[in-house]
Amino acid sequence: MSESEQIETETKRSFITKQGVFSQLTGEEIDTLASLLSEKRFAPGDTIVTEGDPVDSVYFIVSGTADVRHLSIQDGTMHVESVATLEAGAAIGLNETGFYSLSGVRTATVCAITPLVTLRLSVAAFHGFALSNSHVSAVMRKNASKILGFSSNTDET
Repeated sequence: MSESEQIETETKRSFITKQGVFSQLTGEEIDTLASLLSEKRFAPGDTIVTEGDPVDSVYFIVSGTADVRHLSIQDGTMHVESVATLEAGAAIGLNETGFYSLSGVRTATVCAITPLVTLRLSVAAFHGFALSNSHVSAVMRKNASKILGFSSNTDET
């Protein structure tokens, strides 16, 4: 995908409908949620999210590859371990049942391996969406509220 190409609404809808957590949304709700997604690009080596930071957004990988890394301390020495590789179609911060982190804190660092094109959904925007749409599960609203309470900055730069 070139720098000048915009991600079309149908592509955004496709990423939403592939997520089990959004399976109960109506067509209108999917359209609304799609309108909340913003494109964000990363160069190889860029950090998308950092372990220990507040969860202020989730990402859908449109193209490219990313590495999921976990930090651990063994015998007093810090180790960074690659635990997964994410490719187009994967989500960062979201799983089949909702937000990956229920504590509101990132559980891993994700770095771009190749040029990466993502769709970003801010937790604050999702929270507003959840409050105004009755088909969004109570669990998602609860998790969004919990995470939002941890996040003082809802806009990444």
